[in-house]
Amino acid sequence: MKREKEGERGMAHGPNRGWGVREVVTAALLSALTVAIMFAGAMLTMFSYDFAMVASGGAGVFLSAPVFMLMVRRVDRFGVTCVFATIAALLFCTMGNMLFMLPFYVVGGLLLDLVFLRTPKQRQSSWWATGAWTTFSGLYLLSTLIPYLGNMDAYVAQAVAERGFDQGYVDAFFKYYGNPAWIVAIMLITMAVGFLGCLIGRALMKRHFERAGAL
Repeated sequence: MKREKEGERGMAHGPNRGWGVREVVTAALLSALTVAIMFAGAMLTMFSYDFAMVASGGAGVFLSAPVFMLMVRRVDRFGVTCVFATIAALLFCTMGNMLFMLPFYVVGGLLLDLVFLRTPKQRQSSWWATGAWTTFSGLYLLSTLIPYLGNMDAYVAQAVAERGFDQGYVDAFFKYYGNPAWIVAIMLITMAVGFLGCLIGRALMKRHFERAGAL
C-alpha cells in the first residue's frame, strides 16, 4: 500500500501528459454537471429578486465547487479549466447569454490554467484548485456584466421582452448592477462562497473519494 501511494505521488509530479478520449469525456461530463449545478443553485435564490441579485452567482459556485475540484483531479491535464470554461460559455449561450461572451471564458479559463493548474503537481493540490475556482467565481460574476456594457437600458428592455421579467426585477437589477459599489461587493461575496465551496470539496474528497480509491 505504501509503495502504491508513493507511485501515485510520483505520477502526480511527472511531466504533463496529453489528452486522451477518457480525459475528454470526463472533462465534458463533469463540466456539464458543474454548469447544471451552478444553474440549479442560482434558481434556488429566485424567491426574492434582491436576494437573487446578490446571491445567485454565489449559490451556484458554492454548490458546484466540489465537482470542479473532482474534475481537476480526475482529468489531470493542462487546459482542463479552459475546456470547462468553454463548455460553460456554450451552455450559458443556450440559456440566453450572448455568443460574444465566449472569448472571455476561453481566455479566462486558459489564464487560470497557466496560473493555477499548469503542472501535474499543482493539479493534484487542492489548494491550487481552490485558487483557480475562487478566481473563476469572481470572473464568472464579472462576465454577467458583459451583455449590457454598451447599453444597460437596452439590455434590460430586451430581457423583459424576451423573458417576461416584471418591474420588480428591473428595479432590483438597476439597484445592484447599476451601482459599482454593489458590483464589487457582490463579486467579493461570490468569490468568498466559492472558496467555502472548495473547502467543502476538499473535505469530501478526503472523506469519500480518496478512501474509495476514486482519486
